[in-house]
Amino acid sequence: MLPRKIPGHSRSVRSFDLITPTGRTYRFPPPTLRQRILQWGIAHAETLAISAAIMALIYVAGFAAEALDRSVLDACNDRVGMQKA
Repeated sequence: MLPRKIPGHSRSVRSFDLITPTGRTYRFPPPTLRQRILQWGIAHAETLAISAAIMALIYVAGFAAEALDRSVLDACNDRVGMQKA
């Protein structure tokens, strides 16, 4: 059965223990700031890459919309000029 109450706070890990099948215990120190930043970057790399790709597509779409908008306005201006003449 599952416990009724799940513990609210997790405790901070100060060291990492690895116990092998033979019973030997290896103790590792906690990760350094550089290692934690690297782990965070690797964990969020996919999200950052997708966000950058979407921003690039929006940027390119803006230039494409400007190019199409000018050509449509030029065509309309030619027609208006022909009606007045």
